Amino acid sequence: MKKSGLPLRFSAFLLLCAILIVTAGACSEPGADVSAETDSVTETTAAETELQSNLPDNLDYEGANARILNYNFFGEDAFVLNVTEQTGDIIYDAIYLRNEAVSERLNINFVFTDKHAVNGEDFGVLISSVIMANSDEYDIIHGVQYSAAQQLIKNYFLNIANLEYTDFDAPWWATDYIKEGTIGSKIFFASGDISLGHIRHMSSTFFNKTVYENYFGDTNDFYHLVYNGGWTLDKLGEYAQACYNDINGDGKKDNDDYYGGGVIVSNLTDHFTYDAGIRATTRNSEGIPELTMNNEKTVAFTQKLYSLFYENDGIHVYPPTEETNYITLPGKFQNNELLLLFGWLHISEYLRDMTADFGVIPFPKFDEAQPTYLSMPHDIATVYCLPVTCSTVEMSGAVMEAMAFEGYKSVIPAYYEVALKMKYFRDSDDMALQIVDMIHDNPVSDFAYIYNYALNNIGLVMRDLMSGKKSDFASHYAKIETGVQTKLDELVALYLEIE
Repeated sequence: MKKSGLPLRFSAFLLLCAILIVTAGACSEPGADVSAETDSVTETTAAETELQSNLPDNLDYEGANARILNYNFFGEDAFVLNVTEQTGDIIYDAIYLRNEAVSERLNINFVFTDKHAVNGEDFGVLISSVIMANSDEYDIIHGVQYSAAQQLIKNYFLNIANLEYTDFDAPWWATDYIKEGTIGSKIFFASGDISLGHIRHMSSTFFNKTVYENYFGDTNDFYHLVYNGGWTLDKLGEYAQACYNDINGDGKKDNDDYYGGGVIVSNLTDHFTYDAGIRATTRNSEGIPELTMNNEKTVAFTQKLYSLFYENDGIHVYPPTEETNYITLPGKFQNNELLLLFGWLHISEYLRDMTADFGVIPFPKFDEAQPTYLSMPHDIATVYCLPVTCSTVEMSGAVMEAMAFEGYKSVIPAYYEVALKMKYFRDSDDMALQIVDMIHDNPVSDFAYIYNYALNNIGLVMRDLMSGKKSDFASHYAKIETGVQTKLDELVALYLEIE
């Protein structure tokens, strides 16, 4: 099992801590039954209570400002770091109190600068202006993966592998994810329980229980299929085909018909690909990433995905827009016009008012031989780094460690155990909750996906194929391989050169 920084099942102790923290000094969310959320919390173990961070008890930065660039893809995601007051919302209050705990523990004051991509604020331009001016404007940078990673080639970030107080092997850091973006012993980007940006953007599939019951019967059968490893691309094709309904009777597929699932050829394609175990790179004996995508499995996967997108009546390809992701498809799902809604865990936040019951399962496996379901954090998931102009390296490392540790104790359990399992999702069945754990516990990524924009777009090659309605992977790859290999060699060499 991968060590993700997000434990297999949070302990009763951590859940209790989360609930006590988020309810102390704040009123409950209207209509929330906090007692019901805590009924199952009964005991802790000595080992759990002894878990501590790597920070000395007497660490004191004498009221210094910790200045953080809080850069997200969406403006509304600024809350993952910056919450200014308690509101009674479980998640917001947990984040607010996390910040208060870190401020008190280290005697620092947070100063957040909120920016986001959708507003046209380019991450590269923001960072470049700071670095080129040799300014220490920011102590810590919190940015989306795809924007931050491509700036590495400009030597804008410090190697944070040996910060005095950070322990990237601790369970509050996404250890395997960090290693996937690393060559050798150098670390430039970190993620984990330090913010919700990692888990909220992990891939997941929502299913409409009313639609399922209308076509297939008892939804427990679906849970058993998934739990026993039978949720595959082929099974998705079968379910989708059975759900197609030409609702307007015009004899052709269009946006208004009822479908098994709706897809777009851009970001959702990434998750079908990597969650099916497709790899663009693997590591050689020296730990260096090498291109290994051109193989029989990738060829077969490309044909399967093309068939799903373009040859299955029950799957409809919609325009690749934010409106499709956050309005059109969730709307059809809530109106019982869609069996499956593909997306990310944060899509649950758009379904709070849904009257029909829904469940959550992973993206499908390639086939039943695939050992486990996988869930990739999307490329707008957030990472942490230190600019080369940082003048407070020791303090910044301590702040990051404290934020990650407090997030592990309170914010992530509040989101995952309380909000995600008990509030957003409608199921309390143990098997259903174990399936949510499958998503949570098996994050996956690929060096080529993390650094895609520095590697001639090889990490998103399936997007190119599906948008062009092409199923011949081998011929397409042959055209781009030389350019990608050149860029990979350059990036590896640069990575090894940076101190």
